[in-house]
Amino acid sequence: MEFLRFLLAISWKHITIAIVAGLVSGVGNALLISLINREVHEGHAVNALQYFSILAIFIIVTSMISQFMLIFLSQNAIYELRVKLSKNILSSPLEHLERLKENRLLVSFTDDVHTLTHAVASVPNICVDFATVVGCFVYFAWLSNALFVLTIASTVSAIWFVQTILNKAERLFFKSREEEDTLFKDFKALMSGIKELKLNQSKRQAFMEKELQSSAVRLRQLNTKAMKRFAIANGFGQLSQFLSLGFILFILPLFLDIPLTMLAAYVLIGTFIALPMQNMLNRIPELVRGNIALRKIERMKLSLSSLSEADTLVLSISPSCQLQFQAVTYLYHPELPPFPPEGSPEGHPPFPPEGSPEGHPPFPPEGSPEGHPPFPPEGSPEGHPPFPHNGLSQGFANSLPALAPESPSSEKKPIPFPSHPPYSQKGNPPPPPRTDEKGFLLGPISFSWQPGELIFIIGGNGSGKSTLAKLITGLYPPLSGAIYLNGKRITQDNVEWYRQHFSAIFYDFYLFDSFLGFDRPNLDQEVENYLMQLQLAHKVTVKNGVLSTTELSQGQRKRLALLTAYLEDRPIYVFDEWAADQEPRFRELFYKQILLQLKERGKIVIVISHDERYFHLADHIIKLDYGAVESEQTVQQSGSL
Repeated sequence: MEFLRFLLAISWKHITIAIVAGLVSGVGNALLISLINREVHEGHAVNALQYFSILAIFIIVTSMISQFMLIFLSQNAIYELRVKLSKNILSSPLEHLERLKENRLLVSFTDDVHTLTHAVASVPNICVDFATVVGCFVYFAWLSNALFVLTIASTVSAIWFVQTILNKAERLFFKSREEEDTLFKDFKALMSGIKELKLNQSKRQAFMEKELQSSAVRLRQLNTKAMKRFAIANGFGQLSQFLSLGFILFILPLFLDIPLTMLAAYVLIGTFIALPMQNMLNRIPELVRGNIALRKIERMKLSLSSLSEADTLVLSISPSCQLQFQAVTYLYHPELPPFPPEGSPEGHPPFPPEGSPEGHPPFPPEGSPEGHPPFPPEGSPEGHPPFPHNGLSQGFANSLPALAPESPSSEKKPIPFPSHPPYSQKGNPPPPPRTDEKGFLLGPISFSWQPGELIFIIGGNGSGKSTLAKLITGLYPPLSGAIYLNGKRITQDNVEWYRQHFSAIFYDFYLFDSFLGFDRPNLDQEVENYLMQLQLAHKVTVKNGVLSTTELSQGQRKRLALLTAYLEDRPIYVFDEWAADQEPRFRELFYKQILLQLKERGKIVIVISHDERYFHLADHIIKLDYGAVESEQTVQQSGSL
């Protein structure tokens, strides 16, 4: 059972103490009721008062221990769940998380954690009640074998009937939990689309009636049906107790000679155990929901038992890089089953095996691959100055030129692209879109980029530019082909090291309000210098590495993201439509000054762009069309192709 494994995984020592304390307390309750029964029917026994006092204190102490453990377990469960879920999200493949959707993850963080906490908190109490009932059954066996057999028979039949009802209720609860994902999606749409809904009454009414209220109604109906079944099971459990008690008290004496004192003892103990049995029935819904919450987490492949150890490794970043792709492909699946095969996230192998992918020889790290010289030694790669280790403070922050256009003499004409792919004969139609029910195929893509090179990735909407950016940065695993960084082939074992060489600003970037991971004594001063250069000092201030606000326009937020990229100072930069939301002067600044300064400092700069008037600045241009490389251009120093 998933819930039992989860309990042991949290803290088997504390859960054992809580269970043992609950069991001991339950046994104490059974001993106490037997002592009371004997005292009532046999008169004052020797030392009865001392036994009663010791048992009462014993029950109170063990019950308090169980309660203390309950408090610790419930709070520790919240902590462990949230931290482990967060770590597992960080270690899960990006493509898997993108398909899970934000609403499903948020439900796990909120509702599932809350449900599991209540389920864990009920375990010690269930142990107390269970031990009490078992102890009383043992006392029944000591009183009379016939009474014990009848009681066990009625209890087993009641459990079978109750379990049948609970199975149906569990299925309804699982459907209810699935519906919560839809309801959270509607809540997210409500908050994200509030402006559009306020401006359109008919859309607002349709959204409430057909989307949000519809999901809420289905959720209410499913929960109501499930709780009704629990109520029926609870009522039948009580009915079975009363029927058993009435049969033994009124019917059985007609056929068997049962002493009155034995009947009185049975009635006393039977009445006493009615409450703990009722308590166990009342807590069954919490256990069922807790088990469903764990199943939902397992279905999302966010297992609480497997965590990535990548964050514990010390990763050294190469100051200068040569990046090579050979016949790399990627297959994007719009929808995938919730259970990808083990070791193969989302149906892809983690990384193609070593050797000869798809019939291609490995990318040669030595010599002159694809016409490029071998990886240049540290110092002056391809005529560029050595890569600085102290960020860009010596460059951009202190020497950013004024926002003025370059002289006309430095302008280069935009690069014309052929109207047909280079691999097709003139007059032939372009290849059809490479999408089907299996997904979207990107590639094969081959290139070799050196330090100090500027690369533009262009193409129409949906051509695969952003997907290629995620593939280049190691966020997506390749389907086939080989990736090399500084001659070292990238595999699942070193992909985390590979990712640390990139600083990227994606189109859907997230802007943190603090500078995390920077251990610098003069961080605030460095940030203030960048804010001045990016003309944000009048909008944003920094104190102890925390920004005063991130509530800015999209263009200003991108400038703050660029500031973070400067501080990271990685050898490879990726900009996904960074200039799309910028004013004309900042767009000019970005293409003609920022990118060129990064290039001069030995960075590999990869830019996704639609700005044709700046294509002449690139060293390489890759044009994508439906995932295929339609054309690849290398720009000569003179500006010709």
